[in-house]
Amino acid sequence: MGSKEGVQEQVAPPMPPPPPAQMQQMPQQRAGGGPWIRQQRNRPSLAQMQQMPQQQRPQPFRPSLRNFEMQGDTEVASFNDDDLLEEVAAAAAAAQAEPEPDTSVDGPVSVSTRIEYSALPMGKMQDVFGLVTVQAASAPVTSGEQEAERQPMDIVCVLDVSGSMQGDKIRQVQDATRFIIEQADPKDRLAIVAFNSNATRVLRLRKMSAEGKNDGNIATIRLQAGGGTSIAAGLDTALSVMERRRQRNKISAVLLLTDGQDGSTRSRVPELLQRATVANCAIYAFGFGRDHDAALLSEIAEQAQTPFTFVEDTDKIREAFAGAVGGLSSIVAQRVVLTMKCQVPLKTVHTPFPLQQTECEATVTIPDMFALERRDILVELSVPAEGDNAAPTVLLEASARYTDLRGNRLVQTTPAIMEAQRIEEPQPEAEPDEEVSAQRERVEVTCALQEAAAASDRGQFDQALQVIDACDNRMKSAKKKSPVSESLEQELMDARNRMQSGAAWELGGRAEVRDAAQMHKMQRCTNTMQAEGATQKRSKAMYVSKTQDAWIQRSKGSASSSKP
Repeated sequence: MGSKEGVQEQVAPPMPPPPPAQMQQMPQQRAGGGPWIRQQRNRPSLAQMQQMPQQQRPQPFRPSLRNFEMQGDTEVASFNDDDLLEEVAAAAAAAQAEPEPDTSVDGPVSVSTRIEYSALPMGKMQDVFGLVTVQAASAPVTSGEQEAERQPMDIVCVLDVSGSMQGDKIRQVQDATRFIIEQADPKDRLAIVAFNSNATRVLRLRKMSAEGKNDGNIATIRLQAGGGTSIAAGLDTALSVMERRRQRNKISAVLLLTDGQDGSTRSRVPELLQRATVANCAIYAFGFGRDHDAALLSEIAEQAQTPFTFVEDTDKIREAFAGAVGGLSSIVAQRVVLTMKCQVPLKTVHTPFPLQQTECEATVTIPDMFALERRDILVELSVPAEGDNAAPTVLLEASARYTDLRGNRLVQTTPAIMEAQRIEEPQPEAEPDEEVSAQRERVEVTCALQEAAAASDRGQFDQALQVIDACDNRMKSAKKKSPVSESLEQELMDARNRMQSGAAWELGGRAEVRDAAQMHKMQRCTNTMQAEGATQKRSKAMYVSKTQDAWIQRSKGSASSSKP
């Protein structure tokens, strides 16, 4: 580690010096970087400059908002300079050696089924709802360790440094990014892309060793705000980093954060997300403050099959980043392919994930599963009039095939059977299954939020409120209430308040409702933050996992300890 005297020999402005505690831990030179960084190394030291005549001293770079040019690497051809991994080649070879799924082990994913009514009358065709649940187990704990074992990650932080990010916003983003760097393991790799009207890679994909963390912190501290906003430029550069990696960790994600409006990116979203899929890389979008392009970010999240996170209180960006990375750190399975083979006609499958369906079979592909996370697939079946009351009627058989990350193997679950007893007479007093009812309500509320949001975007607030009220009335007419029902009713109440006027919709209403709709749709959330408003919601607690919550709590503790 460099001495304090050595740190004083760091290059002169443009960047202000880091805090004293940070400076004591910094090496004298920054490893990696582009031509600008090499140029800065050749600048006179502060001590040398103090001995120069004023007119001979190099002048600090003072960007204007109109013509702000970021410094860093923009040559995509040079992005194949990621730090090398030790165990990737062996793991890849092992994965190729076992192409057939293993059915002899109990992996971290299980499949179960439920039926709306366990007894169905014969004599008439009947439509019934069923539920297929994919459940992830907890992450394994290494012997002698308190924290769960996890897979190394490749993370690219894509940070908006446009002019609107000046002041507290850029400092809060720097603080959040440094928290992720601090929490990273040595096998994790992290890169940083900064964007305004253009984009540049300010930190190559570095392993988070002590040296890598120092480089990451320096790159983060040096971020400056100015210029316009091109989300497409930021994503394009981040995906180039991911595409040109010489090696890949199993878990890869881009964290996109912006506070601005961007009218030029929407047409490029499908192409960018296709590239992310090919690169096996998830994209998580974070909208910062009330003025960001919530419609665009929610569209990105919907196509990426990830949550859209609205960070209304800009002090909470650290928590949002922590929840996202905490969830990614707990992934236990990838490419979960759920197959449902039906013995009765299959009418509808309610899922946000890629679906292939015929009348008697459906396949749903889920990109990944956090530890303890569940995915509920609601199905509608047509049960024929004929039947045999001597034995249960099998309606559906479901199983999943997936990659077990820890075991580095392909696993096939034991089939789960959905069946119903056939009876002679209807049972009008029969109660529907509570879990199936709860998931029906989740799907209905999600559809209502999306439909009402679309009407609000058109300025048709009366129509939006009618959609919300109709859904609310259906839920209140249910005979039994569950904790899920109460949380969903709070969600509708909050949406109603945010659709009262154009002003309410534009000042955070659009972002909060789209955040909520995507959360319920994907059954995944990145945070436990309470948005401003009269309604105190509990719905985020439905989806935040134990690992995510632990990361969020650490982020709060770290934030409070870093305050002067």
